[in-house]
Amino acid sequence: MANRLLMGIDIGTQGTKAIVIDEHGNLIVTGNCSYDFIVPQVGWTEQDPRQWWNAVIKSLQQIWNQGIQPEQIKGIGVSGQMHSLVLLDENKQELGNSILWNDVRTQEECIEIEQIIGKEKSKFITRNAILPGFTAPKIQWIKKNEPKRYNNICHVMLTKDYIVYKLSGIFSTDVSDASGTSLFDVEKREWSNEIIEALDIPFEWLPEVHESNTVVGGVVKRAANITGLLEGTPVIAGAGDNAAAALGNGIYEEGTGVISIGTSGTVFAPLKKLPPVKEEQALHTLHLFCHCLPNTWHAMGVTLSAGMSLNWFKSTFSQGTYDQILEDIHKIEAGSEGLIYLPYLNGERTPHNDPHARGVFFGMSYNHTRDHFTRAVIEGVSYSLKDCYELIKQCNVIIDTLYVTGGASKNIIWRQVLADVLGRKVKVFEEREGPAFGASLLAGLGVGLWNSPCDFPDFFKKGEETLVNHANVKRYQEGYEIYKDLYIKLKDTFSYEHASNR
Repeated sequence: MANRLLMGIDIGTQGTKAIVIDEHGNLIVTGNCSYDFIVPQVGWTEQDPRQWWNAVIKSLQQIWNQGIQPEQIKGIGVSGQMHSLVLLDENKQELGNSILWNDVRTQEECIEIEQIIGKEKSKFITRNAILPGFTAPKIQWIKKNEPKRYNNICHVMLTKDYIVYKLSGIFSTDVSDASGTSLFDVEKREWSNEIIEALDIPFEWLPEVHESNTVVGGVVKRAANITGLLEGTPVIAGAGDNAAAALGNGIYEEGTGVISIGTSGTVFAPLKKLPPVKEEQALHTLHLFCHCLPNTWHAMGVTLSAGMSLNWFKSTFSQGTYDQILEDIHKIEAGSEGLIYLPYLNGERTPHNDPHARGVFFGMSYNHTRDHFTRAVIEGVSYSLKDCYELIKQCNVIIDTLYVTGGASKNIIWRQVLADVLGRKVKVFEEREGPAFGASLLAGLGVGLWNSPCDFPDFFKKGEETLVNHANVKRYQEGYEIYKDLYIKLKDTFSYEHASNR
C-alpha cells in the first residue's frame, strides 16, 4: 500500500465521513458515522458540536480497522456544513448547541443588520444578502435572546473550524466558509472590519482566515491519543462543503457547474471574476462566495430541503429503504399526473428568502398513489434547483458542462428528472465522495504533493451522461410554471400562518 496517503473528513448535517486516498486519487478506505439534528421548535435546527467530534473519532477507528497506518497519512483536510455557528467560552468549552445552516429563527436580526450597516453597503461588501442561516444574525439573536451565553463567548467558528481546532488546537477558518458569515469582504477575501465594528462584535472572537489549502497546524498530542492519528500530521484550513465538493468533482474552471444534492441542494458555478454588484443586485438570494482555490469565486443557489425532503417523506410515510421507495417511480409519468410538491419544509433561501414558507402537496386526487407522491417530491426538488440554475444564468454565467453529485447522482430516475426539468444533459462521476474527496485534495495541495490543480492526476475522467428525454420537457415546463405560481399565491398565507401561531 502506498506510503503517501491523504485524509479528507466531511462533517455533514446527517453524518460524518472520513476517506483516505492515494496520490493518484484512488479511494482507499472510508469510515462514517450517522446522526440527526434536533428541532426545538418550528424553524429551528440545532446539533451538539461534540457529536461531530465523536463521529470523527468513530469514523477514524473504522479507517484504522481497515489496515491504514497513521504514519501513512501525510495531510488532513476537513470540510463541513456551512454557516452553522459554534461558540466556545474562555476555557474552550462548547457554549450550547450549534445553530445550523437551515435554522431560520433570525429573520428580524437580518433586517436589523441591514438597517445598521445599510442594505446596499452590506451587499457591496459581502456580495450576499443577509440571510437567516448566516452567522452574523445568529450572533445578534443570541445577544438579544440569550445574554448569558453571549457574555461567555470567547471564540466564534463554523463546523469544520471546530474539528480543525479539536485536531490541531488552532482557531482558524477559510475564505469559502467565511464568505457565508455576513462578516466577510468576499472580493478582498478578508474580514470586514467595518461590519464587525458596526455590529459591536469583538474582533478577537473571530479566527484567523486563510486560503483553504493553508496548513494551519499539526495534530496535537491529545487529539492523537483520542483519534489514533500521528501527532504532528499537518492539518489544513479546509473548506465549506459546497466548495470542497466542487473541487472534489473538478468544478473549479469557468464553464463548469455542479448540482449537489445532500440534505440541501445547490447549483454551483466557478468564477474567475466577481460580476459587478449592479448586475446581480436584484438577484438578492444568489450567493457569491470565495471558492476554495486562490483567485477564484463561485455563484451558488441553495434550496434548503432537497435530499431532506425525500428523507422526511421516507421516514414519515414508508418503512422501506431509499431504493425500495424509488424502485417503482419510473412507472409514473413525468409530472406525477398533476401532483406538485413545494419543498419548503423549513423555509427557503433561493430564490425566495422566506423563512415562513412551508412544504405543500398540490393537486391531489383519488388516483394518486404513494409512488406519485415520491416522484412529486423528486420533481419538486428539481424545480427548486431549476430556480437556482435560472438565477445563475441571469448573472450571465455560462455553464457548458453540468455535473450532478450527492444522493441524486446515485439514482438514474432522479438524474433523468433533473435533465428533463433543466432541459439539458447532465454528467455524473461514479463513486465520487465529493466534499471529503475535495478536502483530501486540499490537503495534498497544502502539504506540497501538488503545486496546483494542474498537477492533479486524471481524477476527473469522463462521467456518465444522462441525456434529455424531450418527450418530458414540455410537461415539466408546464409543471414548473404552476410550481412558481403556487409560491406567489401562497406567500401571504405562509406569513399569516406564522403570525397566527406566535
